[in-house]
Amino acid sequence: MQDLTIEILFATLFGRDLAPGEGDDLRDASDGLNKWFVPTSWLLPLWVPTPSRREFSNSESRLRVEIRRLLAEYEYADKSGTVTLADQVGQSASESQSGGSESETLLSKLSEAGEAAGDDHLSPEEIEDQMLTMIFAGYETTAAAIAFALYSLAAEPDVCAAFHEELDTVLDGRPPTRDDVSRLDLTNRIVTETLRLYPPIHTIPRQTTREVDVGSYRLPSDEQVHLSVISIHRDERYYDAPLEFRPERWTDGFEEQLDDYAFIPFGGGRRTCIGREFARLEATLALATIGQEFDLEWTGDETDIAIEPEMTTKTQNGLPMTLRKR
Repeated sequence: MQDLTIEILFATLFGRDLAPGEGDDLRDASDGLNKWFVPTSWLLPLWVPTPSRREFSNSESRLRVEIRRLLAEYEYADKSGTVTLADQVGQSASESQSGGSESETLLSKLSEAGEAAGDDHLSPEEIEDQMLTMIFAGYETTAAAIAFALYSLAAEPDVCAAFHEELDTVLDGRPPTRDDVSRLDLTNRIVTETLRLYPPIHTIPRQTTREVDVGSYRLPSDEQVHLSVISIHRDERYYDAPLEFRPERWTDGFEEQLDDYAFIPFGGGRRTCIGREFARLEATLALATIGQEFDLEWTGDETDIAIEPEMTTKTQNGLPMTLRKR
């Protein structure tokens, strides 16, 4: 799934396909950043030079070198007119994010901001920082969501059968497009339920701006607090049978009836993830494309899976499945 989502991200950012082996450096550097974001890494002061923090620093430097290379290449390609269009899924997601123009990419919009004046201006350093965030957070999280959705479908044959029936009815054998997403009701609910049960970002850090009481705890100002998204999403105060995969719970109006911040796969408030609509669209189109062509069979030793939290929610032993042509 990571191969798929990094190709989509690349097409959306740069408007071209990955060259052979080009994504390897990006993935390796991102993995180094990801490993630092385990909960135990936050227990020590930031000035302590642990091995994981040294790896984080080295990985960030490597990722920035690769980003600068890509930015320089894009600037040259854009001037020479050799930038290509995104592929099917990447193009649909990119058009939704940018407003519909086939020639626009996320990087072209950042470049426009770099040429703007006043408050809309972005410096080269800010553009580089935005690119780092997009690459670091923009492919592994969506890959995790798609993988957990496929696992959940393989573990729930009745839901999977209804999923295939919807795809056959709505799509009638043709590839899914952005215009189909609003009609894929069950597919959307499957994505939403996956984001609830297996949120790709399991913990959200925040900083207190004033002293505040939370339950029996008093938190001082300027304190870092970590909010467990996965615990909130599995809280029986908000969800019946919270450990069960039930896409049908997301009937019309259900989310609106939830308490504030009871469903926060993309965070909440002013700091909500800017890529949330892109990620949902990408996951829905990818899931529909795969489900249209394949049946899913879980081949693991047991149905229950052991979660391995880094920055992104992962499993200790992967998600072994067999895809059979329908």
